[in-house]
Order: sequence, then C-alpha cells, then structure tokens
Amino acid sequence: MEADLKPLEFEGIRRLLERLCATPFGAEAARNLAPAPTVGVARQLQAAITAARVGLESGEGPILPELPDVRAAIRQVASPGAALAGTALRNLALVLRVGVQLRPYVEKRPALLPTGAARLDAAADLLPQIDAVLLPNGSVREDGNDTLRQLHAELKTEREQIQKILQGHLRAPGAKVHWSGQRACVHLPDGAVDKIRGVRRGTGPGGHGTLVEPMEMVAGNNHLEKLAGRIEQENQTILRALSDAARERLSGLQHLVESLTWLDLAIAGAQLSIHLHGKAAEMVDEPVLVLEVAYHPQLVLAYAEKRGPQPKALSVHIDAECPILVVTGPNSGGKSVSLKTVGLLTVMAHCGLHIPVEGRAVVGNFTHVFVDMGDPQSVAFELSTYSGHVEVLKRLLADADDHTLILLDELGTGTDPEEGAALAMAVLDHLAGRGVRGMVTTHLTPLKAFADMHACLCNASMRFDQERLEPTYELQIGVPGRSLGLVIAAKRGLPEALVSKARDYLEYLHSH
Repeated sequence: MEADLKPLEFEGIRRLLERLCATPFGAEAARNLAPAPTVGVARQLQAAITAARVGLESGEGPILPELPDVRAAIRQVASPGAALAGTALRNLALVLRVGVQLRPYVEKRPALLPTGAARLDAAADLLPQIDAVLLPNGSVREDGNDTLRQLHAELKTEREQIQKILQGHLRAPGAKVHWSGQRACVHLPDGAVDKIRGVRRGTGPGGHGTLVEPMEMVAGNNHLEKLAGRIEQENQTILRALSDAARERLSGLQHLVESLTWLDLAIAGAQLSIHLHGKAAEMVDEPVLVLEVAYHPQLVLAYAEKRGPQPKALSVHIDAECPILVVTGPNSGGKSVSLKTVGLLTVMAHCGLHIPVEGRAVVGNFTHVFVDMGDPQSVAFELSTYSGHVEVLKRLLADADDHTLILLDELGTGTDPEEGAALAMAVLDHLAGRGVRGMVTTHLTPLKAFADMHACLCNASMRFDQERLEPTYELQIGVPGRSLGLVIAAKRGLPEALVSKARDYLEYLHSH
C-alpha cells in the first residue's frame, strides 16, 4: 500500500512505538514503519502483536532488555580477515544470550515470529566460545589459552622481581614507585631528581615531580614490554579467531538481529495496543471499510494522560452500497478529525498495528490511501490554495482505481462556490466511475443534492447540538448536514436585525 502519511500525522504513531521499543534495531524499524507490502505481511504482524499482548497481560512475557547495537559489528565481521574488538564480541554475546532466552517463548507462541524460533539461536554455539576467552568487559582472559597463561605468569614474575629491585631506590625522601605502561620508574619530588642515576621519563602525575627509570631497570623494563607485546599479539590472535567463528555464523547473526527487530516491534505494538484498548482489524481483499465505535489514537492517549477531553466515538461503513461518503456540517463539527481518524486507522491496520475500535473493524486491501487535507498553497511555487488543490486532484485522477481510498477535505473550495461545486461533482462522478472508495467533506450546498441523486454517493453529516452550540462529533450516515452559520451567529450575539437580513438574502440567493 502507498499512503499519504504526513497529513494523517502518522509520525506521531511512529514516535510512540519508537519510545516503547527496547533495542536500537526495533526503534529504527518503528521510525521507518510504513504500510506492509501485502495484506499477508500485515496479518503476520497483527498476529505477533496479539500473541505478545497475551503474554504481557498474563505476566509470562517476553520482555526484551535493552541491547547494544551490534549491526555495525556484524557488517565489519563480514569482511574476511577483520578482527572485532573484545567489547564488540561481548556485545554480540549479550545479543546471542537474549536470543537463546527468547526461544522458549516463541516456541510456546509461534505467532510471535513467523520465520520460526530456530532463527533465534542459529548462531548460539558462538556464545560459549566467547565466554571461554573474554571477560565481561571484553578483555581477553589471562588463561584464554596455554600460551597466554604462560606469558602472563612470566610477566607477573618479572614485575615482582623488578618491584623488589625498585625498593632500594625508595630511600630518597618522597620517592614512589610508578608504572608507565610496562616500564617501572621512580617518581621523585622536585629537587630530588639527582638522587637516582637513570633515564628521565617526563613529569609525574599531575605535572608534579619527575619520573626516573634507574639504569639497572632498563633491560628488565625492555623485557617486560616485549612480553606485553607478545601478549597483545596473542590477544589479537584470539580475537581474530573469534571473529572468524562469527563470520562462519554470519547468516545466523543476521537472522537473529532480524528476529529481534520483529519481536521488539511486536512487543512495542502490544504495549501500544494495551494503551489504546486496541484490537486487530479483520483484513480482507475487498475494498471495504467498517469501523464501529472507533477512536483517534492520539485523542485516546491524551485523555488517558489527562491532557485532553474524553474522545468521541466514530462509526463508518464504506462498501459497495455506500462507496463514497459526502460529509457536510458546520465548522468545528469534527469533519476533519473524522477524516484523519479513518485514514490513520486504515494505515495502522495496513502496518499490522492494532487499532482502537470497540465494535467491528474490517479494513479492505486498499493499495493507495490518498489524502488532501489542509492548505496546499505554496509561496515557493506560486500556487494559490485553489491551484494547490487542483495539483492534488491531478495526481489523484492519474492513479485512482477501485482499490483506492480517498480522504478529501473541503472539496471544491478556494474558488467561486458554483464553479467549485461543479468541479467537485465532476471529480466525484469520475472517481465513482472508477470504483473509488472514501470520504469527502464539503460546505457546498449543491453537493448534498448531488449525493442524494448519485448511486455511488451517500450523504453524511456531523451532528451538532444547536441548543448548546457544541459539536457532538457523531457521524450520521444518510443525513445531510446544515452549515448553521446564521444560527451560530445569532446564538453568539450578532444583532438580530442583521441576522434576519442575512436570512432574507439567503432566501433570495436560493430563489435565484
């Protein structure tokens, strides 16, 4: 499916999911979430979210821990001869361990991962190899192999001997032993540097005093550095061997990251579903849309966080009997919110997410959700509001078919009302002929009569409480709306004489 996501404010849903993800790969998937390439893929994520929600609500999990981003390490190790740092290999071990721990959950609920639980531990035999030679901080263990064990023992013995020899140089006032790497020195205070014959190695810690390497220690220190170099070479040999082992399991590591990305997104989707009191929509191949007692997700969350009023439910039926709804009614009556709700829930369903609907939720296989909402004028391209709408309509007319869902706000506005209404009629007639489905809002009175007589159009309106002058946000299908501009003007205190005169002019306009 292709969809105009920006006017539907889908970015807000992405941000919510991103915050709920535990891993960097899941968070990136959330940031880039888009409608699935097929309805089948959307159904798979729906099922995974449902399974994850059951696990979360039952207390069985799974819950993913925070994990390091190992994708760069996996890309690096794919190059022959590359050697990962010990910390990178330790991060791989963390991710491998989580994969092993997650497998029982996925085996119990296979819908969590359509590709199968085996992908979670396909490279798990690398884990004991890493644990055997690396410390938790990524350093190679001193007993990583026989050679290292021997070299570290020799290094320890040599250091102890040098430490004993140095004791004879500590008689000078203020003298202290100082190790600079593998070179043992004496730290002498300022003014005492001549007390020891040796090589000056710079100032001491904090720039105070002088480091002196006694002459009789130079050979021993050289030997220590040589041992340390051999140890480092052996460490690199071990890291390269581990990296080679990781390269042999490259596909398993890649599958593990892909699986964790999917699971992280599914668990985040399950948490969002719980917050929204959502459920999986029934995804069907026919271009239909049934949303009974549906809510805008952002309004649900705002109310739950006490940042907004209790949201109003919306019910919409779009099918072969009522392909295109023509929604009319006063300003601030909720027409635009209804369009956004319908579009956003449709897109969420095609992404595989649960949606906040209390009754039936059926979403058809729409290949394109086309949205024209807001003011498309552009100063940079010298487009007026009307010209901007025309450009949008051109794009719509070029691509729309019987699996297109249109959501057009204030169709026909921006020009002379009569010409705007005529153009809107022609556009709707043309789109209806192509089997397009959707919702259109308008203030243009002629479109109400046009919808009444057209076989593929249905009037609808947002009900308005005329006594309280408040919108109810309730969509009434089959009932055309009234603009109520003069009623609202009178209720708000405009002079009665002026409003009465306006009614006379309105009657005159209707008669001519």
